[in-house]
Amino acid sequence: MNKRNWLAFFGFLYVVVWVVGLLIPTGTLSPSMSNAELQQVLLAHQLARLIQVYLIDGIAGISIILFAVAAASLFQSVEDKNLARLVMSTGVVAGTISLVQAGVQQTLVNTDLLASAETPFRTLLVLVNQIDTFKLMALALLSISTSILGLRTRLIPAWINWLGIILAIALLLGGFSFAFANSMLTAVLFASLPMLLIWVGAVSATGMRQVK
Repeated sequence: MNKRNWLAFFGFLYVVVWVVGLLIPTGTLSPSMSNAELQQVLLAHQLARLIQVYLIDGIAGISIILFAVAAASLFQSVEDKNLARLVMSTGVVAGTISLVQAGVQQTLVNTDLLASAETPFRTLLVLVNQIDTFKLMALALLSISTSILGLRTRLIPAWINWLGIILAIALLLGGFSFAFANSMLTAVLFASLPMLLIWVGAVSATGMRQVK
């Protein structure tokens, strides 16, 4: 497969695993819940949450890395090599953080740890959320650097690039919701996920269209 094939494949894979993962009922976890309440929810949805972690943190993490590598390779041949490297490096950072989150969340559903009331479930959940802030920042840099290159080269339609720029702003603002309790920031955070999936899917569809 050529560069656009790989871009489309890993982009669509990223979207699909996120959508499937979100459809899996795993209960609601919140740092405001007590340790005992978190343990109860995790015990009730252990297998479902493990599958979700593999999908939206594991496979999605690897997919976004390879999506960024394919995008950087495509742009590097026609445009600013430094900006193309930024596309690749931010994708690698975002994907690596996602894989770290997968490791932490696997701890949350470990059978032995779930059986112990001494396991610091709240601390681990807060850690996952705090790590997520840095992943959102990396994804924001990925979307804005890709969009700038898309506007320069016209390899990606303008509306997708402008969506990527808006997405970058939403991801940065949404990331602050983990540090500051603010309903508006939380709303932006929830809105940024479908925007991210639409943007990645749209970039991928462009790759498929240009292959034909």
